[in-house]
Amino acid sequence: MLGGPGPNGGIQCIDGPTFVATEGWDWVPGIRDRDTGIWQDVTLSVSDALRIGDPQIITRLPLPDISTADVEINVPVSNSAAVAVAAVLHASFEGVELSKQVSVAPGESSIVLRPQEFPQLHLVHPRLWWPNGYGRPDLYHLKLTLASAGGVSDSKQTTFGVREVTYELSLFDAQGQLRRVHVSPTEAHYLGINAVDVSHAGLRQTAHGWAATLTAGAEKTPAAQPLANDAGLTDLVIRVNGVRIAARGGNWGMDDSRKRVSREHLEPFFRLHRDAHLTIIRNWVGQNSEETFFQLADEYGLMVWNDFWVSTQNYNAEPEDAALFLRNARDVVARFRNHPSIVIWSGRYEGVPPPILNQGLIAIFQQMDGTRYYTPDSRDINLRGSGPYNYVDPAFYYGDNNYGFSVELGIPSFSTLESFQHAIAPADQWPIGDAWAYHDWHQSAGGDTHPWMEKMEEEFGAAGGLKDFERKAQMFNYVDHRAIFEGFNQHLWAPNSGRLLWMTQPAWPSNNWQIMNSDYDTSAAYYGVKKACEPVHIQLDLTNYRLALVNTTLHETGPLLVSARVFNLANKLLLEHSQGVNGRADSTTALFQPDLLPLFADDELLLVRLEAKDAQGALVSDNFYWLAAKDSGYRQLDGLAPAKITAVATRAESDGRASIRVQLKNNGDTAAIEIKLVPKSAKTGERILPAYLSDNYISLLPGEERTITVESPQELSDAVIGIRGWNLEEVTLPVAR
Repeated sequence: MLGGPGPNGGIQCIDGPTFVATEGWDWVPGIRDRDTGIWQDVTLSVSDALRIGDPQIITRLPLPDISTADVEINVPVSNSAAVAVAAVLHASFEGVELSKQVSVAPGESSIVLRPQEFPQLHLVHPRLWWPNGYGRPDLYHLKLTLASAGGVSDSKQTTFGVREVTYELSLFDAQGQLRRVHVSPTEAHYLGINAVDVSHAGLRQTAHGWAATLTAGAEKTPAAQPLANDAGLTDLVIRVNGVRIAARGGNWGMDDSRKRVSREHLEPFFRLHRDAHLTIIRNWVGQNSEETFFQLADEYGLMVWNDFWVSTQNYNAEPEDAALFLRNARDVVARFRNHPSIVIWSGRYEGVPPPILNQGLIAIFQQMDGTRYYTPDSRDINLRGSGPYNYVDPAFYYGDNNYGFSVELGIPSFSTLESFQHAIAPADQWPIGDAWAYHDWHQSAGGDTHPWMEKMEEEFGAAGGLKDFERKAQMFNYVDHRAIFEGFNQHLWAPNSGRLLWMTQPAWPSNNWQIMNSDYDTSAAYYGVKKACEPVHIQLDLTNYRLALVNTTLHETGPLLVSARVFNLANKLLLEHSQGVNGRADSTTALFQPDLLPLFADDELLLVRLEAKDAQGALVSDNFYWLAAKDSGYRQLDGLAPAKITAVATRAESDGRASIRVQLKNNGDTAAIEIKLVPKSAKTGERILPAYLSDNYISLLPGEERTITVESPQELSDAVIGIRGWNLEEVTLPVAR
């Protein structure tokens, strides 16, 4: 079910942090043992009477200036002795060394290291942590040592990032007026206040959903600055280091259905997210709770929206032991608060936690963090409602009716043929049956794939078997997932600020929602997302066929020449137009509108090639669309003659890392649609996974050529490349050295 696993759903997460999804969802079946048992390393540590707790590192930038940063280190210390103990705390990170003599009283206390006392904590030209695509996600490595007369009592190491997160929000002021405000929780922390009242009393309904209240103490302070708002922008905007971040990403329901959470197992998923140009992951209902998850998010520059363990209001069970729940929450905040990737704390998935929990969480964040925005609800407060969760016309995503910051919207996403065949017994692979449903290709209730399949049959006809079904499904995967994020781009900041897929990463071999497979294979959905989210991107608005240049980098593009060429299936050029443009930073620039409607008059199926080239003629971005006036028009693609492709693959090595370059050229007079490359072992025929391809499912018009790079941590010495496509027979390409 979309809202939960069943009428008694949520039992597993009553008091958190447990794995609610193991009861079964629309993306994973019920897990019989509910993942009980020890699933992370258990460690024992020995200390003297003095013990270091979970430190807190706060970094503060004089925004908008980012040339300096102040670092404050709060070190909790416990003393189990009956008397005070004289000690020396030593702290070091990347060129910074300092020591402080202290007397630690019995019980719990805290040692604070501030730049006012230690000028070396005032960093000049710090290495900042940036989200993916906006800069390097640099990290610092802190080592703390506490020593007394008897020697070293305890030590601790952790990483942190120098960055500050601020937020644009719509908030009610003291007079009850809804205002657009730039909120800095870090500034509020140093003022000793909360900037935003997110208690039940502070939440009020608006024309667009719900909004919280600006606290009286925050008005007219650096913690809450009024904004001249973009037209129509009502939802949350996340800023990092003063820069608006286009929050494009997806939900992780679980890291792994069997809690295989080693770095080796999880890292390829983070690499794939980064390579797809995504910027944010939502830790749905807090199901991912290992250090490795957050550390990898830090390293790959992926922001984390971190939920806690309360599921759908008025549907799932409420926590029964509030004190236990809040103790768990305190542990989570203390343990993970130094991860720069975490940018949002959220109390509940779909709804607001009960007042006792909401007030408790507010207090925890103020006492133990204070540097991030906490929202009680991950769906409605300065956010858009969830969905859609099934097939809609791709043009829907470009329209004004799909806007703002949405943390969940999804569409069926069939896995690759190879992954499907690997997961399901041959006898169950065709026709569609129970084994498909067990692997989440549902035909009722949550995740019902009927509308999607009906539309696919309207466009491409009934599938003649598994391979034909998968071939057609990948066409849908690419078009629909590209549209989701191109639609976001089309109204960037006017008023779109965030869009998260339900979902990106699969917990097991699933055939619904995700854009990659649990074995790391990547379907056309992945490359549709990767194409739409590239930093500089040329696209076509499917509501009116106007071109736009999207630039989500921090710099202007410089002069570019944008062109559109339109062909029919006989490769006749029907229309050509170009325009010069200098794409503004962090903006979408509207361009010309080719007149495609008359070209549909004879029921032509159109092939549209878009390109953006720099002043030297180098390709910066390209895009390709197949468009028909009505659904049945897409069946004309079945009439395409087999494409004639020449391909050469060569193995190269740089800095001790091997890669493969595949050069493709269309030497025929027919377009080659959705060319897919599959790196495989020549000896076994097995796929090489994980494999990181610069692009895939590409289309080439006659005369066009492209070079694709393949990388993998696996051995590539005996690799071959399988090639297939919509109108391309499957071949195996040897790799030359």
